[in-house]
Amino acid sequence: MERSKAIKGLMNALQTELNGIEFYRIAAEKTEDAKGKKVFQTLADDELKHFNTLQQQYKALANEGRWQKISLGNISIFEGESPIFTDELKHRVKGMHFEVTALSIGAQLETNSIDFYRKMKEESDDPTAKEMYEKLQKWEEVHLNAISKQLDLIKEDYWAEQRFSPLY
Repeated sequence: MERSKAIKGLMNALQTELNGIEFYRIAAEKTEDAKGKKVFQTLADDELKHFNTLQQQYKALANEGRWQKISLGNISIFEGESPIFTDELKHRVKGMHFEVTALSIGAQLETNSIDFYRKMKEESDDPTAKEMYEKLQKWEEVHLNAISKQLDLIKEDYWAEQRFSPLY
């Protein structure tokens, strides 16, 4: 991949990560669920790690014309049947419009990031760039899996509460 295209790709990735940081920070502020606050802040912190890594890569590529090996750190682990919110949230889905919306938007942000990093990895000819994009893709997949698991856990109860289901 030519240098100018790689730099443009990094600029797009930086903006994507900034969007994620701000979205998850807002989600952490707005949710009333204690575990949700902590997990959304962890997601924002993860996206900040991604941003910092991408920014270092951008500077190295722009100033030195080469990719650098930069550690992303450890992938956050989201465990349990309810990886984002407390178990009690499932039993009080009434009025949880923000939380369901946050999960839905978060899933879309993560899906877009996964697709973007996969594309950049495939188009890159530098092994260091490929490795970085591979790690970013996997990290975003961990985020998406946790969000999807949580959404699946509360979706049917939420839909029933909102009378979305034809059974109600």
